[in-house]
Amino acid sequence: MPSSRGTSVGQEITLRRWRVTEVEARNGTRSRHVWGHDVENDIGLASSQIKEFNLSAMTATTRSGTNYRLVGLPGNSRLGKCAWDKWCSNNQVVSELDVTNEYINIDQISTGKFVKTDGSEHR
Repeated sequence: MPSSRGTSVGQEITLRRWRVTEVEARNGTRSRHVWGHDVENDIGLASSQIKEFNLSAMTATTRSGTNYRLVGLPGNSRLGKCAWDKWCSNNQVVSELDVTNEYINIDQISTGKFVKTDGSEHR
């Protein structure tokens, strides 16, 4: 089930199958947000505006103070997409652009060896 629940300042949420999207609101303001599948709670989430992105730690800190840890490769979570669509509707978004490749370019990543989400290694 998608969620638009509030998060606590300083809270850390782990997202998988995540995306980063830039939006323009009806008033012309632009902002970037992360959305995806909240691993711990098994729900879709969409963030408030990203204020800081740490590429080496793969974390995004948002205007609300929540830290999102992005795990695995970007993807298209059904739950995350539902949460994102609801967030866009609630915030009067007039346009959106997927900017995920500006944060991590999957074409430049070797997937020859990676760890599955269950912890086992895949080759």
